[in-house]
Amino acid sequence: MARETLRKIFFDEEPYKSGPIDYEMKALNLLRNKIPYDVCKSIIGGAGHDEIYLCDVDEVLPYINEEDALILADCNLFIDEDNDCLSMYV
Repeated sequence: MARETLRKIFFDEEPYKSGPIDYEMKALNLLRNKIPYDVCKSIIGGAGHDEIYLCDVDEVLPYINEEDALILADCNLFIDEDNDCLSMYV
């Protein structure tokens, strides 16, 4: 998947359409199941006050498709441009 495609999906999609689910766990499980361990050993790379920093965008792109990106957008993930990683607010 191209970075611009992922960025557009994250920007265009409304989050939280799936109803009452644990969005953080859904996103983390999807990424852990898609990205090989040797590529991204820790899905969570760090955390700030109200934000979790996840894998680098370039580590994720080869392993997800558009359907995965729509799920991640529903979980309210976004591309943190300052850190070049996926990120989510908690």
